[in-house]
Amino acid sequence: MKNKLFYSLALAICMTFTGFAQEKQSISVLYVGYSADKPMPENLASASISGGMTAERFKAEYGKRMPAFKSLLEKYFTTVKIVDARDYNESMSKEVDVTVFDEAPTPIKPRVINNDPVTGEFVSMEPAKYVSDDFNSAAVFIGHTSSVIGSSLGSKLDWYCLCLDRHAHHIKTEHPIFKGPFKTSITLKDMATPSGVLEAFDGMDVPKEIPMWEVDTEGYEDGKGFRIGMVARGWGFEDSSNAEIISSGVCSKQKTAVALGRHGNFFLWGFAGSPDYMTAEAKKVFVNAIVYTNAHKNDKLIVRKYNERIATKQFIDEMAFYTTKASYDSHVKFYEELNENTVKQKAEFAKKQAAGEELSQREKMILNSDPQKIKTREEYLEKNIGRNKWAKITGLDTLAIRKYLKDNRPYFFSEPDGFYDLNVDEDIKSLQIANTDINVLDKAISMLENGTETTKAKRILLRYTLENFPTAKAWRTWFNKNKSNMFFSEVGGFVWMIDDADANPKVRPRSEKEIAALISK
Repeated sequence: MKNKLFYSLALAICMTFTGFAQEKQSISVLYVGYSADKPMPENLASASISGGMTAERFKAEYGKRMPAFKSLLEKYFTTVKIVDARDYNESMSKEVDVTVFDEAPTPIKPRVINNDPVTGEFVSMEPAKYVSDDFNSAAVFIGHTSSVIGSSLGSKLDWYCLCLDRHAHHIKTEHPIFKGPFKTSITLKDMATPSGVLEAFDGMDVPKEIPMWEVDTEGYEDGKGFRIGMVARGWGFEDSSNAEIISSGVCSKQKTAVALGRHGNFFLWGFAGSPDYMTAEAKKVFVNAIVYTNAHKNDKLIVRKYNERIATKQFIDEMAFYTTKASYDSHVKFYEELNENTVKQKAEFAKKQAAGEELSQREKMILNSDPQKIKTREEYLEKNIGRNKWAKITGLDTLAIRKYLKDNRPYFFSEPDGFYDLNVDEDIKSLQIANTDINVLDKAISMLENGTETTKAKRILLRYTLENFPTAKAWRTWFNKNKSNMFFSEVGGFVWMIDDADANPKVRPRSEKEIAALISK
């Protein structure tokens, strides 16, 4: 009887350890962060280094994230390597399946600002490079690192706002990262909808409370100097086949802001907490996201977003929304409630201070703040509409603005380096064909073939493609071969692209000056 009990116990232990071994995924993971064995970075005021943490909190937690991530990763993956970001070389990523960037490595090329040599006006900006243009290893980016590292690569995981707190909402709960391979449940709880969602042009019909998922147990809004998460822009994010929005999160932006998302073999984990602050559910989802990224490690970026602030046609909808009474009323209500709450908080924090209690940085800021001035309707329109070039045509006449935007929507496009700016393409407007209609390319090629308005035709083709063929015949051959596999990307520069990363030339969209120069040759 004793022998049977012994063997039963031994078998149970053996099965337990075998099950644990089988649970680990045969995936090699490299974690890039800061090691306590190296000196602390100096410029803690830079969010690209601190992730928005206060200097005090950064110093208190320096070096703690790396062992926390190492412990979590070793529990679920067979091979885990760690490296200090300052010792990282991109060749290290080629030796593993997935790289987790929690900090950005040392830049290999500084940021470059290009100004007009005559006027001195800003023309374009080349972001700093942290990896080479050839970097194509599967990577999970935590918070700010996605944009810091990915901007020069044309990643859609851009820097919309370093303002993500600790809860997710508008979650695609059926997505694979919530299903496995490591099983978990997602606990949703109805919470107050963020004001950024309710005030946005696409948020007026969102309920006052929405289901949310707790990702981290602490967030920066708790006022203790916590690291801040990041969201990417949702506009046009899913305009290519290998990009997907999985979740938004509590931040100051609208519901389409991306907190969890994938572009090719790059994954954005926008939430900032280390495993020491992740909920048990979030830890499982995080490691599932690594497995999911590995499954897409051979994906390549089809669309490359080289300008974070390029406006898509959703920008038109936002501009139109600002002209409505509902938009202005929402603006007034928000600031009235904000001022009312500020008065209450200042009184509360003043009592706390008088009692000798220590105030947090956030509490000190509120205590010393003044009421927000509420803009008049005209000031509100001037701020949101007046900065657009076309406002010179419409003025601040709300009906005129809406009509202009509606009539010209099919023909709006953005310069590759446009700063939230759209222009009307008079070339395609004269043809009455939208730039989102592939027939615009067919028509332009026909114009070349027939010798009709050839300069206009060339402008259209150079504006809306990345190609530059010498003859109408070459244009027609290319078009006929690829037209069934083409799509239009606004975030990629308002160009028609082939749904195959290897089929598109590795060039940036052309500016109007570049187009004019090519045509004049």
